[in-house]
Amino acid sequence: MLTNYFKLTWRNLKSNRIFSILNIVGLAVGIACACLIFLWIEYYVDFNHSISNLDNLYNVKNNQTYGKDIYTFSSTPFKAKAALENGVTGIRQVARYNGSNAALAVGDNIQAQNGAYVDSTFMSMFGFAMVTGNAGTALNDKSRIAISEKLVKVYFPDGDPLDKTILVNNNPYTVSAVFRQRSGNVSFNNLDWLLPYEVFYGPHRDKPEDSWGNNWTDTWVLTDPGVNLEKVNAEVRKLVERETAGTVDNILFLYPLKRMTLYGGFTNGEEAPAIGQIRYIRMFAFIAGIILLVACINFMNLSTARSEKRSREIGIRKVLGSQRKELVSKFLFESVFISYVAVFLALVLVLATLPFFNKLIGVELTSGLSKTSHWLFLLLIGLFSGILAGSYPSLYLSSFNPVSVLKGHFAKDRAGVLNIRRSLVVVQFAVSVTIIVAVILVYQQISFTRKRELGYSKDNILYVATTEAIKKNPESLKQALLNTGAVSSASFSNASPMAMYSNGGGFRWKGKNEGEEILVTLVAADHDFQKTFGIKLKEGRLFSNRPEPDSNNVVINETFSRIMGAGGQLGATITQGDGGPLTIIGIVDDFVFNNINRAKPEPLLFFNLPQYAETVYMKLKPTGDLQRDIRKIEAAFKEIDSTTPFDYHFVDADFEAKFWQVKFLGSLAVVFGSLAILISCLGLFGLSAFMAEKRTREVGVRKVLGASVNSLTFLLTKDFLKLVLVACLVAFPLAYWLMDGWLRDYEYRVDISWTVFLIAGAGAMLIAFLTVSLQTIKAAMANPVNSLRAE
Repeated sequence: MLTNYFKLTWRNLKSNRIFSILNIVGLAVGIACACLIFLWIEYYVDFNHSISNLDNLYNVKNNQTYGKDIYTFSSTPFKAKAALENGVTGIRQVARYNGSNAALAVGDNIQAQNGAYVDSTFMSMFGFAMVTGNAGTALNDKSRIAISEKLVKVYFPDGDPLDKTILVNNNPYTVSAVFRQRSGNVSFNNLDWLLPYEVFYGPHRDKPEDSWGNNWTDTWVLTDPGVNLEKVNAEVRKLVERETAGTVDNILFLYPLKRMTLYGGFTNGEEAPAIGQIRYIRMFAFIAGIILLVACINFMNLSTARSEKRSREIGIRKVLGSQRKELVSKFLFESVFISYVAVFLALVLVLATLPFFNKLIGVELTSGLSKTSHWLFLLLIGLFSGILAGSYPSLYLSSFNPVSVLKGHFAKDRAGVLNIRRSLVVVQFAVSVTIIVAVILVYQQISFTRKRELGYSKDNILYVATTEAIKKNPESLKQALLNTGAVSSASFSNASPMAMYSNGGGFRWKGKNEGEEILVTLVAADHDFQKTFGIKLKEGRLFSNRPEPDSNNVVINETFSRIMGAGGQLGATITQGDGGPLTIIGIVDDFVFNNINRAKPEPLLFFNLPQYAETVYMKLKPTGDLQRDIRKIEAAFKEIDSTTPFDYHFVDADFEAKFWQVKFLGSLAVVFGSLAILISCLGLFGLSAFMAEKRTREVGVRKVLGASVNSLTFLLTKDFLKLVLVACLVAFPLAYWLMDGWLRDYEYRVDISWTVFLIAGAGAMLIAFLTVSLQTIKAAMANPVNSLRAE
């Protein structure tokens, strides 16, 4: 029976090539989209699942209260490690982590590489696979270093790296282990070297920063298997209070690593899944389902549209004894067969487009054809699509009365079928119009934010990390840079406006309400910072070129001055913790920093402490030859420190990186939205071809009676355009509701204008008209003699 079904299906496909191609291509595109989206979803859902200890690994989070708000940070005190190990039941191991970019050198081979300072337990906790060496003991001595396979090829291509010496920021270390590169969807996959944590911690030990009130490091915990997280966290939350006798009110708690990728957002001290990656997983899973549904709707529409052509076949089969159950099975077999042909074509499309998709999303996805689960997914999606797409046509076609259809009386339920077909077209284009509105608003939001007045200049500012040699005489480097003729100003600071992440509390000033606490962003900068970034001075003065006289002076922004009231005027003093008074000598205009989508900036304070500066920022002159200017700047750096690679970056590139997520969403919306529209157009094209063919004689008669090509085109097109208009009326409120909810995530956001819906509606109508007119114009221009010859 199956062989007979196969032969009949193949014969039917060959006899209706155009409709068969439209069906298969539409389904294939829909299935390919679903496959690409599910590969992306799988990447994040399986994140870190290769770590054997995943269920027992936790990141130590830090809740800090400022006023009515609770902020959650990943930074913790240095001292947290010992307190967790010795004072909390159920904790097996603790490791601290500080990422870094350092200059690694072997002989004359000097390059900047990413790595981290970690405790000796770190590699075994996170399951680092070793090529040579022992993960548990490799970092027991602070003279040792573990490097990746990649660095072995870079620095030791001809021999065994073990016990060889490598310089890190000019300090020698002995290679004690080599670890394998970690896969893309696992934490710490960008590390190429690991140094003992004591190398980083040593200079800070027993210093003011080595206190419970200062947070410098990420801390990771491995618990005993099967521990009760609530009980462990009950102890961890009391840790700071116990160790400081209540003088520091920060609250630590453990957060599971397995939830960080999907749910790692926090609001007011509590996990907020709505702002985590899971919202995008759900969004695009829904989009995948919608695109697949649109493709299946095409199949339903085209199959029911061809029902008149197959009515006599069905009538004859019923007269010859075929039961309805048998006919349903036959038509379902046909649709499932077409679906699996589409699955094969979809697989080809996925393999062909996957490199481009990876480049678009910035993630290295693989087809994973070696995985049984992927083949099972393809089998299931083929079966699901075939049954979903073929269910209605099979039930509808098998319901024909053989006597009626053989007599040519086919109008039994034509009105009902026509209404269903129209409804399906409306659903298709409602989805398409919603996507068009979404794409327009996403890019309007990007443009709106990008054109925002920032309050500083981000263009033509280049920055390079400082070194110990540069820190010893920063003014010499500044003068050398100015002498190149390529730099108009230079400044040493610990942060640019794109990354001012150092902050603190405990500030007091005259007139402050007792119990009121605010979080203040802290920036260490020299006297040229505001000049380099073009930040405007509102009142007072900036720092002088001599740090000592201004060591107890500060500059604040308008927001901080406004919060302080009378205590935030020029000449007023402010203190932090047990420190001495700091005098406000200047107030700068508010400017946007860190979060470019924030409506109002947070309070900000500049210290004149260039010794804490980790970066030198340079404002370039518009000379027109950027590469020549960079070579001059590099030469100036090499004169002072020739042992460190010249690793430079641009502030405006960092600014563009802030748009990565929203641009990513926009790009995916454009790609999958365009494909959804394409699928809808394929269906509309097929329906219009069928309707034009069906009305061939009517068009011939009208043409003989004097109808023009334009009037005939309008006659054949208007019904489809009415459906698109109805789709717009359905889509507009839905699109508004969805996008208004999305825009609520942005404080600084574009307003939803009625013009967006006008453009989307006009675009949908134009697309539909062009699609339908390809067939209707052809029908309208046909010679009426050919269509009426048989009459």
